[in-house]
Amino acid sequence: VVLLGRLHHRNLVNLVGYCTEKGHNMLVYLYMSNGSLASHLY
Repeated sequence: VVLLGRLHHRNLVNLVGYCTEKGHNMLVYLYMSNGSLASHLY
């Protein structure tokens, strides 16, 4: 998680935070308003 928080690239959204609770793990990223990854790739 520390490494993901340090990654900065113009083609990647920034990691905002993370949560580990009751056996569930979640990564929180900034909202990407210009559509899905699939719409950018295809």
